[in-house]
Amino acid sequence: MKHLLFYDGDCPLCNRAVRFVLGADTQNHFAFAPLHGETAQKELADLHTQHPDLDTLVLLQNYGSENEETLLEAKGALRICWLLGGWYAPLGLLSFLPGLLFDWGYRLIAKNRFKLFSKKLPLPPHDPSRFLS
Repeated sequence: MKHLLFYDGDCPLCNRAVRFVLGADTQNHFAFAPLHGETAQKELADLHTQHPDLDTLVLLQNYGSENEETLLEAKGALRICWLLGGWYAPLGLLSFLPGLLFDWGYRLIAKNRFKLFSKKLPLPPHDPSRFLS
């Protein structure tokens, strides 16, 4: 595991995003943890202080290394594309640009995610070592 993706376990769109990354991550570089779980409380304690109502995608790139980087919202989503590589990498290049416009679009979708994606898809059977509590 190189990267840790925190997601809202109650969000239908977030579950779809996790399903997407699971399918596209052929090298098993990503691990996953719910935003309201034990791992998030431990790893995101400083972030929760800055954002008490944290309910967005959080990516810890290079998790546990001295080069660990925390990416939120659109920047995190786009960086995931970059890290997945292949056909997704060109979209991921946008993560290196200033994120004001992308974050605005991300927040608009996030605000309406329960209306737009009302049906929650369960996560497929998966390797338990890739899912932290």
